Amino acid sequence: MAKWNLKICSAVVACSLAMSAALTGCNGIFTKTESSESSSGTSSQVSSANSQAESKFGDNIAAKSDNFSVSLAMINRIFKSTYNDFTSYYASYYGFDTAKSSRVQYYDEENGITWYDQFIDSAKSNVKQLLTLCEAAKKDGLSLDEEDKKNIDTNIENMRAAADNAGQAFDDYISTTFGSGLTEKDVRENLEQTTLAQKYYQKVYNSFNYTDEEYEKAYEENKESYQYVDFLTFTFGYGTVDSSESSVTIDEKQKEVAKKAADELAKTKTEEEFTEHIKKYLNENRSYVNLSAEESHTEEEYQSAIESQVKSAKVEKYAYEATTDAGKWLFADSRNINDTYVFEGTSSYNVVMLLKKPYRDESINKNVRHILFTADTYGSDANAKKKADEVYEEWKKGEATEESFGKLATIYNADSDSGSAASGGLYENVYEGKMVPEFNDWIFDPERKEGDTGIVKTTYGYHIMYYVGSSMPVWKLSVDGVLRRNDYNEAYSEVEKTITIEFDDDYINTIPDPTEEVEEESTVSEAESQTSAPESTEESKD
Repeated sequence: MAKWNLKICSAVVACSLAMSAALTGCNGIFTKTESSESSSGTSSQVSSANSQAESKFGDNIAAKSDNFSVSLAMINRIFKSTYNDFTSYYASYYGFDTAKSSRVQYYDEENGITWYDQFIDSAKSNVKQLLTLCEAAKKDGLSLDEEDKKNIDTNIENMRAAADNAGQAFDDYISTTFGSGLTEKDVRENLEQTTLAQKYYQKVYNSFNYTDEEYEKAYEENKESYQYVDFLTFTFGYGTVDSSESSVTIDEKQKEVAKKAADELAKTKTEEEFTEHIKKYLNENRSYVNLSAEESHTEEEYQSAIESQVKSAKVEKYAYEATTDAGKWLFADSRNINDTYVFEGTSSYNVVMLLKKPYRDESINKNVRHILFTADTYGSDANAKKKADEVYEEWKKGEATEESFGKLATIYNADSDSGSAASGGLYENVYEGKMVPEFNDWIFDPERKEGDTGIVKTTYGYHIMYYVGSSMPVWKLSVDGVLRRNDYNEAYSEVEKTITIEFDDDYINTIPDPTEEVEEESTVSEAESQTSAPESTEESKD
C-alpha cells in the first residue's frame, strides 16, 4: 500500500487560528519534504504527558526564528488538526486504528517512523513555513498596517463576544474552542503572524508577469491538463454489482443482448442518429428507463424520463483522464468527430461518440465588486433596499471610484460567508453560471462596461454592483495559476535557505496522542471519584 503523502504547499500556513481565508494555492496540508525537520523514530519512546517539561527557549516556546516564535499549545493545535483530518478521511484506507495510540503504529516501519512522528513532522513543517514567511516579510520591510491591526482586533472582539454568549471566561473559551492551553496572547500572535505571512505571500505570488508567448508555451507543454472534449455516451448493463461485497454477478444471456445493442448504437454516424437510437431503444426496452419497476407509470412519465436520459447522454467539458480507457480514446490525436467506440466494463458495455475534439476553454471570466444588504441585517426587505440606496448615493456623491467602493464594502457588505466582505466586495474570475441568475445576468450583459454600477435584487438581498472588468480566458487562468505556483515555490525555496528556524523537539514530543489524552482524563476522573466517594463505614453513613 502506498504511503500517505501529507501534502505541504509553501503557499499555505496551516496554523491560522482565526479560521479565516487560507493562503492560496494548496490542496493539502503536508507532505514529507527535504525542508521539513523530521522527528522520525524518537517520539515513540517519549512520555506523552510530561507535565514537568520545560522549553529550552523559555516562556512555553516550542519553535522560534530570529524575530518570531510559536508556543507548544499552538503546535499541539496543529498536531490535533492534522490527526483529526487524517482519522476522519484516511484512517480506514491506511489501516490506522483510532483506538490505539499513533505512537505504536508505523507510518514507515522499515525506518522506524510512527504515525505520531509523521503528524508531529507535519505540524513542524507548517510552523516552519509560517515563521519563514514572517521573517521574509520583515526582511522585505513589510509590516502590519492600521487596517490589518483593526481586522485582528475585530477578530478578537468577535471571539470575546462568543465567549460572553457561551458564559465562559475568554481564555477558557479559547482553550475549549481552539485547543488546550491556548491563551489570548497565543491567538493574537497567531493572527498577527498569519496576516504578515499572507501579505508577503501575496506580494511574491502576484509579482510574476508572463507574456502571451510564455502562456502558449506552457499550454503546449502540458495541453492535456487544460483541454476538454464533448461526447455522447450510453450504457447497456448485463450484471448486478454488490457494493457491500465488492462482487459482480454476470448474466451471460443479457451480456450477449447488451453487446448486440451496444454494437448497433456504435454504427450511428451523427449526434442526431445517436440520440434518436437511444430514444427508440428506451421506448422498446422500458426496463432501461430510469423509473421504479415496482410502481406503475403513465406514458407521460415514461416519455419525460426518456427525454431526461437522452439529454444526460451528452457530456460537455470533459477533462482528460489518463487512468481510463475512455479518457485515452477520446483525447487521442487520431480521433475524429463522430467516431464511436464500445468499451467493456465489469458489468456493462459503454458506447461513446466524440462530438468535439480536444479544445481549451476560451470563455472569459469577470471581476466584480458588490455590497450586499439583507433583510436579516436591516429588519426587513424594504429596509435593506433603503439602506442600499443610501449607501449607493453616498458612494456617488464621494470620489465614486473602485477604491472608494471597496472601502464601503468592507463596512457594509453582509456577504461575510464568501470572504468577499474582507476584500472590498471583490469577486474575481467569476465564470458564467456561477452566481445566482440576477447577479450573473448583470455581470455578463453584453453591453457591460468597466466602471458600470447599479443595484441588483437577488434571493440574498440587494447588491450594489461595480463592474471591474474581464479577466483572462479560462485556459490562460489555469496556466497562470500553475506558472505562479511554480515560480512562488522556487522563490520560497531560495528564501528558506537564508532563514534559520529552531525547534525544541524534546518539548514538542510531550504533545500527547489523542488516545492518551482520553486515558489521562479517564484516570483523573476515576481518581476524583475515589477521592470524593464516602467510605463504607457506619460513621460515613451518618
